[in-house]
Amino acid sequence: MSVQDFGSDIEPIKIFREEAEDILDRIAGFLFTVYPYKKTAAHICDGLDKGRANFRIMAHRKKYDLYLRIGHTWASDERKSIVVARIGFEKQSSGHGTALLKKLTEIAQEYDYRFLAIESVNANSEAFARKLGFEQHSIPKCYIIATEALIMNLQRRGA
Repeated sequence: MSVQDFGSDIEPIKIFREEAEDILDRIAGFLFTVYPYKKTAAHICDGLDKGRANFRIMAHRKKYDLYLRIGHTWASDERKSIVVARIGFEKQSSGHGTALLKKLTEIAQEYDYRFLAIESVNANSEAFARKLGFEQHSIPKCYIIATEALIMNLQRRGA
């Protein structure tokens, strides 16, 4: 399913504090299960008092680095999406990236985020994206997949 498959009768995207904080808590909880630091590094980068079309979550420690764009992003003009702008774990090829995407699909289903994307890929993240069924976007070095397609691909892989 492509971005163009959706009609233009969509309400403008508006994300409020409660949704953003719940997503932040879930990301922080996931990171804690992988690397149990005493204090979370995950935080929302934007003010959400009046609602926004998008927001960003950043989390950085010695053992991981994560930056997400959430809501109205380049991945879709009309539907909410989650873009992994930066991802890095101390232990590569250990399943942490796949587990993170699984967590993101759970969030996406609950809050109606239709697409997940990975931007500015390097050789490793490009191989990771392709392995999970992401397709190259018209923006160079960016990959996208519909949430439902990623869920099916993760289930097929036993994730």
